[in-house]
Amino acid sequence: MSSLATQERLSNKTELKQMISHLYHEYDLSLAESEVLAREFMDKLNTHRADTLLDGQIYYTAVAIKEPAGKPLRKCRKARIKLTIFTPEDLELPELIDRKRSLVHRLAWEAVNQEAALTIEDLAFLLHTSQASIKRYIEYYRKLGITVPTRGYCHDIGPGISHKSQVIILFLKGFQVTEIANRLAHSIYSVERYLDDFCVVWLGVKEGYSVERIARNTRISERITREYVKLIESYSEDPEYEQIFDNLARRLDYLLKKRGPKAGGGSQ
Repeated sequence: MSSLATQERLSNKTELKQMISHLYHEYDLSLAESEVLAREFMDKLNTHRADTLLDGQIYYTAVAIKEPAGKPLRKCRKARIKLTIFTPEDLELPELIDRKRSLVHRLAWEAVNQEAALTIEDLAFLLHTSQASIKRYIEYYRKLGITVPTRGYCHDIGPGISHKSQVIILFLKGFQVTEIANRLAHSIYSVERYLDDFCVVWLGVKEGYSVERIARNTRISERITREYVKLIESYSEDPEYEQIFDNLARRLDYLLKKRGPKAGGGSQ
């Protein structure tokens, strides 16, 4: 069986696809209507079942992120976290090595977002591969300027930039939205939302507002706003990225027409 045929078969074995099929067959809806309703229902359901595993998820016990380096493992506080081993979006990456790379990135960030940190040893165990392979995957992302926040990384130099800023960095380097989503194991919707937020922060910078005011008016955290401002300062004046910022300017114009500026206005 071809790789594409295998991907197609696997993509239909998900909770979402089961819900779409049920709506289509039982309620006389079109496939398009069934998909829209199923996605909305699943999104709402998932927000209310934090203790339930979704398709492709597992529980895992990792060391709490605040535990200092060098502390004996048996004395470290642990955290029980959920890790996503598989998502339907993974099937969009036909090469196994690309799936493994994106999985390493996703698992490391999922752990950090749950106040835990995975080691290279943890990642090698979860992917059924060698620690040397995990180090190569991490090095691949490092060359792209992307952080994989393993336990060692977090304790050596801090948590680094957010995954949101990493999305922006890849976009500035010329990657398309679908490529970014695949490489960082994000949904396309999330990537688009981060780019929109970046554009709005850029508007605030161009209008001369402070970081604090931009964060307040956009309701983007001050930390993320500062990261975005640093990226704007680093890249916007470089002729190499002129075309990218032209593209972002068009995106910003569209956003302003659709919902109006969020960074401008407001009280000082």
